[in-house]
Amino acid sequence: MNYTHPQIRRIAQRIPILCASYFAVFSFFYLYVFERDILAQTQFRLSEGTTVYHPFLAAFLCTLLLTFLGLFIGRLFHWLPLRLKASAWFLPFLLVGALTHWRYPEYGDTGTAPGWGTVALLLSAYVLWLFISRLWTDSSKERESSFAYAWPNGLQLIAFTVMCVCLSNTNIMLHRTLYAARQLSEGRYDQVLQAAQWEQHPSRQLSAMTALALSENNLLGEYLFAYPQPHGSEGLLPTMSDTLMCYDLPRAAGYHLGYKRGQCTSSTFFLKVIANMPKAQPAVRDYLLCAYLLDRNLEAFTAELGADAQEPDSLPRHYGEALVLYRHTQTESLSEELVTPLDSCFHLFQELLHEKGTQAEREFNLRHRFGASYWTYYYFN
Repeated sequence: MNYTHPQIRRIAQRIPILCASYFAVFSFFYLYVFERDILAQTQFRLSEGTTVYHPFLAAFLCTLLLTFLGLFIGRLFHWLPLRLKASAWFLPFLLVGALTHWRYPEYGDTGTAPGWGTVALLLSAYVLWLFISRLWTDSSKERESSFAYAWPNGLQLIAFTVMCVCLSNTNIMLHRTLYAARQLSEGRYDQVLQAAQWEQHPSRQLSAMTALALSENNLLGEYLFAYPQPHGSEGLLPTMSDTLMCYDLPRAAGYHLGYKRGQCTSSTFFLKVIANMPKAQPAVRDYLLCAYLLDRNLEAFTAELGADAQEPDSLPRHYGEALVLYRHTQTESLSEELVTPLDSCFHLFQELLHEKGTQAEREFNLRHRFGASYWTYYYFN
């Protein structure tokens, strides 16, 4: 539409540029920062692992193409009222959401991908909105402040942003799992542990990455139970099916331990087998001891410790806790005098375990006092 007043003409020139700038900034940072791991996983799946994902280049190219698309639609819909110029950017926002809508329930993603019915409903609503907007035309002589034209367009851009985010995959569990896998592949083990500490119900893959990061830092027996372990010993190692992840977890664990775990082999059995290999890696024994602890198999754990079982206070924290627990659960050891700091801590743990109150109250108190201990896992996990 041609506007006669110079001020209105300047506003009409600026609004498409401002809309394009908003979309370009949002799209690039959304794809490059927040959804980069989702896009990497999606490309890996769609290409069956034959291509390599470059986060910056992919985000830049997608943003550039979609920005050009928005500008083209804006030219095509030149009849849109000045207050509704942002309506031309509906399709680019929709496509950004479609690029990142993929779901992966095998990695802890509990959401569902939006169906074609949702997309059809959104497109139908958009067509209806365009039809209504044709009835709301600007006067060529209309003179108002820039704000009067800016806020309706800004409101539309915010609505499109919300639509895009709702269509995208924003599952925090999946994002943390893929983020931790990327950090693990780059050797940033502290970042893996930092991601894991915020997750109360980690995926099996995130549990395996936590164990691997701790083992790389020689801290597996010291801090394993500081992180939730809902998967037991099966959460110690990735499986062969995890090769479908863009970051190859089985290869990373296999390189660390010297062998890859088979698809139908339990973690504990696999670790027992490779622990008896002539050239077993030093980390294998720690993994096996932790597998016994996760299975609550204290007898096998104590037998594997051998001579090291004589001094629980000199062992890594969780090994000492498990050894004290084993000794106190044996009939012949119940009357022994408490002589070590760990025995004293376990005595306090038992007092809280048997104090008055409901089971939920006792569990809450023990998790608050001993949440990072093996004893809490043994009794409550």
